[in-house]
Amino acid sequence: MEHSVDRARFRLLGPLEIIRDGHDRTPGPFRQRVLLAILLLNANKLVTTDAIIDQMWGARPPRSAQAAVQMYVCGIRRSLAGDRGDPRTHSVLKTGSAGYLVAAEPDQLDVVRFRAHLARGRELLGAGGCERAAAEFRMALSLWRGRVLADLARWPEYDRYARYLEEERLSALESRIDVDLVHGSGAGLIAELEQLCASHPYCEGFHRRLMAAYCRSGRRAEALAVFSRAQRVLRDEVGIEPGPALRAAQRTILRGHDENAALCRHVTATRDR
Repeated sequence: MEHSVDRARFRLLGPLEIIRDGHDRTPGPFRQRVLLAILLLNANKLVTTDAIIDQMWGARPPRSAQAAVQMYVCGIRRSLAGDRGDPRTHSVLKTGSAGYLVAAEPDQLDVVRFRAHLARGRELLGAGGCERAAAEFRMALSLWRGRVLADLARWPEYDRYARYLEEERLSALESRIDVDLVHGSGAGLIAELEQLCASHPYCEGFHRRLMAAYCRSGRRAEALAVFSRAQRVLRDEVGIEPGPALRAAQRTILRGHDENAALCRHVTATRDR
């Protein structure tokens, strides 16, 4: 009978964390955590030893790289097994003919659960179930515990993986904000969007949504000031003009024709950043 290590929870949306039976089984050594992250990011797929070496050390691996990978695998298995059972047999970390894989069910991986909530939310939103969609978006975002794989930031391949996961988080956040723009409260949303615009000054989607939130509160002048600020940042720091979606939002406000409703429709129909 397999040990309950196979029901471990793997968390990547924040510092790497492995929880089993209420205990933290995260490997301590940095390179063991890097190897485990590589396998978890490719869960249920065989990752060849050559690919692991390339992702861990790049173009100049040490001569002992293959032996080091084997040693790290043994260390990870010991961490996962804890003080019970044989780590060679009681582990989700499997050895294949040319590499290794982590065998995990969807509910064991926070990344998979995040994407499932996000997909359900968008499906519900498309069917008009705004409240249920918002709940799914919030559940998706609640799985994030901070910067993705924050403890592995000095890993040379970190940016390649972290960037697309962060993009998915921002997309989920935009989806949740879109629902709140139409059905939620205004004041808290403005404060949140002001912070997001400061953190992501080149993200035109957040600027558009902030303009819509100000209009929803009847603060037309402040909505126009958001456009001016975004235009200045894009011109001075990136050397580009605002995109067509942001310019269309400005024109809607300047016309003064039911700007709040028009902007909300415009924002929720537009997904570009």
